[in-house]
Amino acid sequence: MIPNSHSLVTLQPARQAALQAIIDVETRRSEGRRLPELPYVRTFLRILTGSSRINTDVARRIPGLNWVPGNRLVSLKQVEEALEILLASHGEKCPLPLPVDMQGAFFPEVVHNRTGRKHHRMEVGSARSMRRETRLIEQACLQRQNLMARAVTELNFCSPETVHAWYMRWSDEFGEDLSAPFWRWQNRFRSLDGLAWNRLSDDPLWQVMHDMRFIIRETPEKTHRAERWQVPNKLRHQVEISA
Repeated sequence: MIPNSHSLVTLQPARQAALQAIIDVETRRSEGRRLPELPYVRTFLRILTGSSRINTDVARRIPGLNWVPGNRLVSLKQVEEALEILLASHGEKCPLPLPVDMQGAFFPEVVHNRTGRKHHRMEVGSARSMRRETRLIEQACLQRQNLMARAVTELNFCSPETVHAWYMRWSDEFGEDLSAPFWRWQNRFRSLDGLAWNRLSDDPLWQVMHDMRFIIRETPEKTHRAERWQVPNKLRHQVEISA
């Protein structure tokens, strides 16, 4: 233990008495010497006040205890037992009726370490929560990308006659996000050249689908047959045409 004369900050008498009491008791215990009942508090009180027994006068001299004479809710015996636990645990436990401020006054390093551990746990918990949220967002984005890829794949198997059903299937999920793949698909069909004006006008896809109905209705059946062959599933269309 560093002497007060050599320390940068002189210890408060109560803190110094607490640390000295712990050293004395544990030294005597390691030497196999006999210890009295409540050895920590007895040694602490003797070092701090010169009396190893607590009474009203001694209680009032313990910093932070704020003892009020005539207190009928708490006995001095309970105070002694609580002080014993505080000292024996090296400040880790501060039971009632001791004020929690006594823990900080006698063992500030314990409070500091505990606060540091609490902050560390909060930071770790926050980091874990952020990683969990990031992972969920990434999973949701991946699922949406996979779903969009599925919608685009289905679009590739559509002809102008069936694309409206495709739009109704996916519009609630993707809305105008379907526009880019739709316009790439539209370029494959000459019958839909009339939609160029809609594209230049940046019409919403629902409006394009509405206008397509009139174009499809006016497209000759011969053109429809030819365009059915432009979708990958030619075998099914060949069977339909033969039938």
